[in-house]
Amino acid sequence: MKILNTFFFVLLFYFNLYSQILISPYIVYTDEKNKVNNFIVQNESNDNYEVSVSFTFGYPVSDSTGQIVMKYFDNDSSQTSSINNYIRAFPKKFILSPKKRQVIRLTVKAPDTLSAGTYWTRIVTSAVPFTEQVDTTHTGITARIKFVLNQVTTCLYRVGDAESGVKILDYQLTPDSNMTILTVNLERIGNSPFIGNLILKVQDEKGNVIKELKEYIPLYFNLMKKIQIDLTDLEKGKKYFLNITAVNTEKEDIPESNLKIIQVPNEKIPFEISKK
Repeated sequence: MKILNTFFFVLLFYFNLYSQILISPYIVYTDEKNKVNNFIVQNESNDNYEVSVSFTFGYPVSDSTGQIVMKYFDNDSSQTSSINNYIRAFPKKFILSPKKRQVIRLTVKAPDTLSAGTYWTRIVTSAVPFTEQVDTTHTGITARIKFVLNQVTTCLYRVGDAESGVKILDYQLTPDSNMTILTVNLERIGNSPFIGNLILKVQDEKGNVIKELKEYIPLYFNLMKKIQIDLTDLEKGKKYFLNITAVNTEKEDIPESNLKIIQVPNEKIPFEISKK
């Protein structure tokens, strides 16, 4: 019971810490003409926090179940989309007082030889409760647990004509009780990630939309998604269509560097509800 209580205490402390240190925005946009931009770290607690900023390279991939996980690279020298070597943060480390906010300036000093497209890094903002060290002489052994909150956001850097789109490589519909499971393999086209939603519409033979679903797709290279579609509201023995398209949902704060969407899917898959 003591172990269980300790676990819940740690879990509660972690979620409380997460809600106290706020970061905005989650995506910082820069480009070759606007190489400097900011994000804000805000301390909503009543305690001092020691905050540090670092960078790592990674992007979302799919696991075997179709769930999205982040893949990070310890050595990103072979990753041509990384700006880790070019980006700097100021301040990089600081003490954030209660109810205060700190503006972090990001500067990208990338060479002019980069090809057109979008480059990126992950911003790791680490926060730990700050306690001043007191120089006292004592006997015995003490243990102190330090909880470190790492929040990961993104910085994008546009060069030239940034273009993106979504291509469906293949798909499969698998009936399962009162639902069907759509397995779809997606490929990014163009020179930039596609961050948006996959839009699924179930239509009858007359084209009426029976139901609509949205599925988030951070498509940096390739993704495999498995999506459950509830069929309980559909009539047995009738024919339907599943229409698949995509929409970009990025909201850039650098208007002149807006991403151009060059292709989205418009797939129409027929299927029938079994009478059984």
